[in-house]
Amino acid sequence: MKRILFIFTFLAIVAGTSAQDAYNEAIRMAKEVADDTSKPLDDRKVATFKKDALYYLGRQAYKLTPDSSVTMLDYQALALFQFINLFYGSYKMSPKKDRPAIIERFKRVSLAHPRFNDPDKAYVLAYITTPGYITQFSLDTDWVAAYNDIRKRMSQK
Repeated sequence: MKRILFIFTFLAIVAGTSAQDAYNEAIRMAKEVADDTSKPLDDRKVATFKKDALYYLGRQAYKLTPDSSVTMLDYQALALFQFINLFYGSYKMSPKKDRPAIIERFKRVSLAHPRFNDPDKAYVLAYITTPGYITQFSLDTDWVAAYNDIRKRMSQK
C-alpha cells in the first residue's frame, strides 16, 4: 500500500511540475532519507543509491545528449524508484536465507539493461564491488527497461 501511495504521490509531483522539477524532487526525496540519521541504516543506504543513481543519470544524460528531452529524466527517475522499491520490499519481506537470491536476481536485471554503455566500469559497478550494500546494481542502468523486465519476470513466477 505504501508503494502505491508513493507512486501516486510521485506521479502527482511529475504532473504538477516542470520536467526538471520532478527530477529534482526525486533527488530531494532520496537525499532527505539518506541524510536522516534517525532512519535505519539499510533505508539510508538504499536512499543513497537512489540519490547517486539519479545524479549519475542526470550527468550522463547532459554529457551525452545535452539536447535530449528532460522528460526522459522523469521517466527514468520514476522507474528507478519503482525498481528499487520493488526490490527493497521483496528483500525485507523475504526470509534471510532468500535475500541473496533476491539481490542476485535484481542485480542481473540491472546489468542486462545498460543505458549509456559507460566504459568506466569501476565507477558504474561500485555498488556491486563495494561490500556492505544491498543495492548491488549498476548505476548505468536503463531503469524503465529494468523495471519492466523485473515486473515481467516476477509475474511469471
